[in-house]
Amino acid sequence: MNYVIVVDSGCDLVNFPECENIIFERAPLTVRVGVKEYIDDFNLDIDGFMNDMQNCTTTTGSAAPSPDVWYKAYKKADNAFAITITSSLSGSYGSAVTAKNMLLEEAPDKNIHVIDSLSAGPELTVLLYKLTEYIKEGLSFEEITRKITAYKENTGLGFMLESLDNFVRNGRVNKYVGKITGVLGIRIIGRASADGQLEVVHKSRGKYLEQLVNMIINDGYKGGRLVIAHCYNREGADKLSELLKERFKDCPVEIMPTSALCSYYAENHGLLIGYEKCSPA
Repeated sequence: MNYVIVVDSGCDLVNFPECENIIFERAPLTVRVGVKEYIDDFNLDIDGFMNDMQNCTTTTGSAAPSPDVWYKAYKKADNAFAITITSSLSGSYGSAVTAKNMLLEEAPDKNIHVIDSLSAGPELTVLLYKLTEYIKEGLSFEEITRKITAYKENTGLGFMLESLDNFVRNGRVNKYVGKITGVLGIRIIGRASADGQLEVVHKSRGKYLEQLVNMIINDGYKGGRLVIAHCYNREGADKLSELLKERFKDCPVEIMPTSALCSYYAENHGLLIGYEKCSPA
């Protein structure tokens, strides 16, 4: 059986796993900064994008991939899985479902499953890795769907943000809250909630990395797979990795830079952590 796994650019992963019967595709979102639009594909100049974003004084926003992008990706294999950024931040999930329905009208024997990650960034990477493992095990499409659905219930996302400017610009955060965060040097520590909202847990002025570690441990992390994505903050990501390995000596940690979309939300020095809450069955 051949498979295609399609992720939108809410996933930061650039180097996909190797598997002879899996095609990996990326459906890029578009990020708007003032009058400029950036397609969040692998050719995007992140440095130039971030520079424009920091100098922007007008509106910013993002647009989901069109159903046609998903449709063309699904057609590349008999069995398709899609993983999208949380539907609370983007219409990407809805677009992926629309494409699924379009293709199934033409080819009802196709197998297509769309996963709303209810998250962003590295949690999508964690889901992609596990989905790849299930496919490599030779399981049926139905069994893979059942297992990845159960696995999704035991993954999480934590984050640390130094700035909320873009959340303010697109109306997701009160202007006053955004202002005091920047002026007072407060770090926002939070997580993705069960319904895919970004939930603030702490407002910190010190030991914020320790608070971030404690938060994900309290959420059920026990030393399993963990991915850190950073926006121009490799030093912070390395320190975070060290703190985790002090608690869980052999925990597997992977570090990568954020995509343009996740850089847009994380902003400079932001950190995102995707993790398994417990060992899957």
